[in-house]
Amino acid sequence: MDEDLAEIEQTKAYILNLCSAIGGLEEVKQADGSIAQIYCVGDEALACLRDLKRAIRLDSENNEKIVLNALVEYNVIETDIVPLILSFRHQRNDVAHRFILACVELLVPMTWPLEKKKTIVQEDEEEEENPNVMQCYRKYKLDLLTEGVFETILTMIMKSVRIPHRDRSLVDHTTIRLALYLFRNLAAIPDLNTALSGATAEQIRMAHMQEKLMMRYYEADVIEFLLTIASNSEKQEGTSEWNVLVLESLFHLLKHVDARDVFLYQDTEDRSELHEISSKLSSLLTAESKMKRQKTSHVPSRHNRFGGTYVLDWDGKRRISHRQEAGFADATTLIENEKKINRVGIKRKLEENITKRKVYEDRKALMYLKLTAQSFIVSCFNAFYDSLLKDMKREDSKIVEQDYARYHFTMRWFLEYFHYEQRKRRRAQQDQLILPSANTTNTYFSDQEFDFALVASAINLSTVLFCLRQMRIKLEEKAWLDVQVAADCLRYMLVVIGSMASLEKTEANEDYHEIAEHIQQNLFYEQTSFDLFVSVVKSYKAQSYGYLKAVVMLTHVLLKLLDHYQKNKKMMFIRKRTKKKAKKKAPVINDNNEDEEDLEDDEEEEESLRQNEREYKDTVFQFAAFEEKYIHWDIVTAYCTLLECYQDLEPEYFTCITTMFHRMMVKRKAEYLFWKLPVLELFNRVLIDFKKIPGGQKSREMAQLEEFIRYAVYQFFKSAKEYPLLFVEALVPSIKSNRLMWETPSPPTEEEVKEREEEERYLADVNYIPPADEEQEDNQANSKDTEREEEEEVDEEMMDYYFSEFDKKKAQEKVENGTKINDESQSENNK
Repeated sequence: MDEDLAEIEQTKAYILNLCSAIGGLEEVKQADGSIAQIYCVGDEALACLRDLKRAIRLDSENNEKIVLNALVEYNVIETDIVPLILSFRHQRNDVAHRFILACVELLVPMTWPLEKKKTIVQEDEEEEENPNVMQCYRKYKLDLLTEGVFETILTMIMKSVRIPHRDRSLVDHTTIRLALYLFRNLAAIPDLNTALSGATAEQIRMAHMQEKLMMRYYEADVIEFLLTIASNSEKQEGTSEWNVLVLESLFHLLKHVDARDVFLYQDTEDRSELHEISSKLSSLLTAESKMKRQKTSHVPSRHNRFGGTYVLDWDGKRRISHRQEAGFADATTLIENEKKINRVGIKRKLEENITKRKVYEDRKALMYLKLTAQSFIVSCFNAFYDSLLKDMKREDSKIVEQDYARYHFTMRWFLEYFHYEQRKRRRAQQDQLILPSANTTNTYFSDQEFDFALVASAINLSTVLFCLRQMRIKLEEKAWLDVQVAADCLRYMLVVIGSMASLEKTEANEDYHEIAEHIQQNLFYEQTSFDLFVSVVKSYKAQSYGYLKAVVMLTHVLLKLLDHYQKNKKMMFIRKRTKKKAKKKAPVINDNNEDEEDLEDDEEEEESLRQNEREYKDTVFQFAAFEEKYIHWDIVTAYCTLLECYQDLEPEYFTCITTMFHRMMVKRKAEYLFWKLPVLELFNRVLIDFKKIPGGQKSREMAQLEEFIRYAVYQFFKSAKEYPLLFVEALVPSIKSNRLMWETPSPPTEEEVKEREEEERYLADVNYIPPADEEQEDNQANSKDTEREEEEEVDEEMMDYYFSEFDKKKAQEKVENGTKINDESQSENNK
């Protein structure tokens, strides 16, 4: 033990000597006579930096991280590295290039991301495998946010970037790669998740480092450098590693930011900014008053704050309550509050908050992020994602497992922002009262037409099928967070495709209509795709709320798009897989009446493979039959689980829940799924809480949900009057109620009968296939008759052309044998 401590102290002393030899502050007299402290570089500074890099490399194999902890303890980045970089800020010689490169080579391993066991989409604040190391990383990041550091590093990179790709040396490629690694490492360091009340000044700065980093990146042209690499992805060869680093940097910058908040940013005057702040404050106060009203629904009056013991009569039993509200509250409310919460299943896998985390609160950071999103969509989107998709399809060695989730997440984010911009432009064109100078911002892309061609790589059929394949693979692996990200990406792909299909039919939009038609025709042709969409909802058990919200929104968009598409088609076909029936091989009988044995084993193997083969068959698609697949108790349970969070849900989720419930109950007549005790109890709580909300604060989506719940409850009690056993069936979710018990089906009208007959005739004509067996028998019979006629007409002189000599001899022998038999029979008869 003493030897280990001595070794650690020796290592720390060695690191301290190296840090001291790099340089230090010295007082230098200026030209005006004043004395200022300037960082002076030591004589062996370059060698010391290389020795520190070598020491960090050796220390990477040690779990204790002695060297990194010593560097944090001696504060080497703030006292030596940052001043050393800034001292060469205005120098463009080789010496400055060597020193800056040595500093970057030291910073990259010091800030390398920690390896995590979970997937990369997890919340960083949930579990930190090594909080001490993460605290060191946050200190590094805070020190490197000093103005001038990124500008100096970018100046070093530009010297290598200006060289053509074929003329770059190994040092040039290494320089660019190291800088990209550094930018990625700093973006991957998460902010400190702490409450601002009672926090120190350093903790507050650490809690807002990501938005500071975004501002520093944009002001130092680091974002422009990343976008330049992304826009030239298809032009340059061997940039797959650079694309992956750019993808990871963008992912960490956009990870906790809502695209809607970025889109809603407007560069306005101070008065409108104050008006926006006041509106946000009023909305927060309204939400706070709503929460208080829910908590204090049974608060006693001013003169009723007395305790006591109360006896409650409940179903012939007496319950004693010492609670203060027992004197005035409802008995059912008191009984419900005394029940113990069932904690089984409450702890969800990868639990995450239902509200998005606010990271970018500075308006300047939102402005820079909006400009970055617009510039990326206009100049980088197609080239960047096409290059990444090619690397992923050929499984390039630089692509790791986490890059697929980053690919889908960033694409979804930019598609969502594009959807907002494109919808804004379309509304501005439809509204004739908007002046040309109205609602414009002072951004670089205020007049940009966000056309669908800017995101052509995302609305390509190969990209959509790739996303579907990844969803299927991750669903089989039960990688729920990856399925969630892919489902979100696919949802916005379908939203953009639906926007293309809904354009006015003009010559300018003809190409977009053809693309949307082509994608929908191929997407809605495979039965496996429909099975995947249903299984992602049915597979929900105890995953995160983010997964549930993603699959619910995907289902809503899919059913809406599919319904609109099939209504415009007179007939729609899908391809299903069906098993081939095994054909029995007829035995071959020879002249000796013995079964002929198969001499070739290959034929038997082929026959066995054919029996297990699957063939595809086109069938008519019925939208009602596809909706029937969603009539399942698991899907109702999943939607009710999301509805449990009705106090925090956004209005769009109320629309998805109401629409799905309406499809099940009204269209498909599956009332029994909602007439169960857990669902009715949830409906009761929703109605009670919605009743407390004033009419002016209740949204249209909430009103629609409340109307559906009242309709479902009314139908339940109406049917229970005619069939009282519904109260018993409500206690058992597995019982499927029969509608015939409480309602008699009305006879079909004459028009419905005619429509059914016409539809059956049309389907019979379309699906008619003549039987193959009858055709073969007729053809064989006709061929035999023609052969007989031809044989009779054959001339005897042409026998040589139709029979071989061997057949002739056989015929002659038969004739001779026949004559001999006839002679013998005649002789016997004569005798």
